[in-house]
Amino acid sequence: MDSTGPFSEHVVTEALFDALPDVVFFIKDAVGRYVRVNQTLANRCAGGDKAKLIGKRPEEVYPAALAASYARQDAHVLKTGKPVEHQLELHIYTGSKAGWCLTTKHALRDDKDRIIGVTGISRDLNAPSDKASGFAELASALRHMQKHFTESLRIEDIATKAGLSVYKFEQRVQRLFQMSPLQLLHKLRLDEATRLLRETDQSLADIAINTGWCDQSAFTRHFSRYAGMAPGKFRGLKAK
Repeated sequence: MDSTGPFSEHVVTEALFDALPDVVFFIKDAVGRYVRVNQTLANRCAGGDKAKLIGKRPEEVYPAALAASYARQDAHVLKTGKPVEHQLELHIYTGSKAGWCLTTKHALRDDKDRIIGVTGISRDLNAPSDKASGFAELASALRHMQKHFTESLRIEDIATKAGLSVYKFEQRVQRLFQMSPLQLLHKLRLDEATRLLRETDQSLADIAINTGWCDQSAFTRHFSRYAGMAPGKFRGLKAK
């Protein structure tokens, strides 16, 4: 498939994203096939060879359950033109390592305002440096979240530990982590849940309670929303 055409003006953008090892960048056509990808995506999914991804759909690149989630996002953007903004979701990296990222997708339009594709980025979520501006003021509250995420936590109480109003606390967490405090709390719980799913034989009910969810139903609902698959299906991936 020709990877130039209406997408040729994005070659410079692709080159810029090649320099970011913690960011995946891609452009897909109107049927969800990769047209352009950055080097990070090629390194993770195609042994470093971009050409192996061009023309492929998500189901040809990722495990079926993850691919279905990504394809649903693409279809939503392509059909409605509405973006997906800062969606917390699960990725599987080289060596079957699981990790979380924030994904944003936007529709691409031609000069007649017709939707011709979708472009997006997925940024790996890594804790910022302790030296990052504003982080020191949050350190105590964030350590509290990390230590007690299995308990029933209220954002208002966590903000108080940081000596901030809820509004200012949410602003600073958003600026440093590119997610809300509630998303961050969910991420802490889901990180531990993915570890338990892959490394233990604990039941889903036990994992739900041990990672701070009120019950298995709530755990399954949130895990499925962010990971794009049910916990049991994700557990099945570890044998592949």
